[in-house]
Amino acid sequence: MKVLAFGASKNVGYYASTAMLKSGHTVIFQLRNPSAFDQDEELKPVWAEATADNIPVDVILFAVGGTPKFTLSKAFIIDPPNICFSALLNVLSVIPRSSPQPRLIALTSNGVTSDTHNKNPLAIRASYALIQGPHADKLGMERLVQWSAGWLETSLGGKEGWLQSAVVVGPAVFTDGPEKGVYKVGEDVSGLLPVSLRDVAHFIVNDLVKNWENWQGKRLAIGY
Repeated sequence: MKVLAFGASKNVGYYASTAMLKSGHTVIFQLRNPSAFDQDEELKPVWAEATADNIPVDVILFAVGGTPKFTLSKAFIIDPPNICFSALLNVLSVIPRSSPQPRLIALTSNGVTSDTHNKNPLAIRASYALIQGPHADKLGMERLVQWSAGWLETSLGGKEGWLQSAVVVGPAVFTDGPEKGVYKVGEDVSGLLPVSLRDVAHFIVNDLVKNWENWQGKRLAIGY
């Protein structure tokens, strides 16, 4: 399996990508400065290089995220404020519209929509008031997947899309704890507690990718 990983220099993207490498898969890392996502012209050479061997990309792992900085006026912000949305928009612009298309795994955060927000424990919902800016960016990213894939049945709206196969994964608050291999995951899961970065990666590598037909077309929440 060939994987093209964006934002995989740390956190979930890093742990998932290195685990796939250890399993014998080919992983191509796009690790340039976030400004590389500003224009789709910058990404065309990346796609060309990834497919230069005439072997199609099977999976795109999109784990781009900004590093929040605290400000007195707006709590935690990221710079640029729309890094996830803009990066994914330009990544999608270079995906071929014809088959075979890669499967897309897009990492977001649990609680960025009103529906998923209300399913979190009270303490976690209160803490999310400090990261409204980063969550707005993640919400925009989710809506982009929604529109591109044409997920009409979801609450986000949208219309018939061109993206053939995608899954959005929304982890609860992250911890840097050890991998347990035990967690809760699903479309309608309430009360999720903070989850290890390593366990989110474990789900992606050992369940999501291997059992794609069970998860395809879903927006998943994961936590303890």
